[in-house]
Amino acid sequence: MKVAILHGLGVLSLLLAFSCNSLSDKSGMVDYELFLTADEERPIFVALGGSEGGMVYAGKETKNLRDSILSRGYHFLAIGYFGTPNTPKELERISLDAIYDTISSISQQPFIDQNQIAVFGGSRGGELALNIASRYPDIAAVLAIVPSYVTLPARFGWNEASSWTFKGEEVPWVAALDEARALMDDGDFYGGFSKVIENHQSKTVMEAAIEVEKINAPILFVSSSEDEVWPSTLMVNRMIERLEKNNFKHPYQHVELEGSHAAFTKNYGVILGFLNKHLPVDK
Repeated sequence: MKVAILHGLGVLSLLLAFSCNSLSDKSGMVDYELFLTADEERPIFVALGGSEGGMVYAGKETKNLRDSILSRGYHFLAIGYFGTPNTPKELERISLDAIYDTISSISQQPFIDQNQIAVFGGSRGGELALNIASRYPDIAAVLAIVPSYVTLPARFGWNEASSWTFKGEEVPWVAALDEARALMDDGDFYGGFSKVIENHQSKTVMEAAIEVEKINAPILFVSSSEDEVWPSTLMVNRMIERLEKNNFKHPYQHVELEGSHAAFTKNYGVILGFLNKHLPVDK
């Protein structure tokens, strides 16, 4: 398999009223690496990293996943939105518009089928994938791995700022009260986060909940039965309840894997099967 690799920098194309005093001067900047599997029109798989930052899906540690996607004929786009040379240092008020604009611009290339864009992310990247897909209707498939069902604050600051902005405004995020923050400070993030979402009918949680019913595409949810970071199965089930309540018209699937938060790294078959069914490559 011969793969061409292109590196690039995406810049937010919208003119937004950002305050230089409150946002990094790199806000609206996105780094990317594009792996091309063929010089012909194919679907593109967009991989969004999580709280680790950097360009994780272009690195050696994710080569098996990347090669699995490429070997099946998909182009592969790795997005870096913080912790890379041209992006902010922290996961704080990252522009959803900038990420989408980068994806959209790249999809205009003649060797990419712009109607066949899949967005994928794990953990915070799953939260990001859902936030993007719920706002932009031309995403064709969504793969959310152990995602949060609410928007989280900047780098777990909890009461400081949102992780994301949309059209210049912060996306509503869930805050943590003292009891939850104390658990997290003691190293019990699972317990602290569970306390945060305990009252899922509270105003804070409801406002921060991702509007997954607005997604215009099939969705794959993957959770972990022994997730040590947060109750991913519970959160996915809450998103499914939301889809059912709103008569969601697209297919959706929930796969609960045995194991920890990172269990999906040992089971790419679920991802590949979903792509083959809902975003097949015509060879």
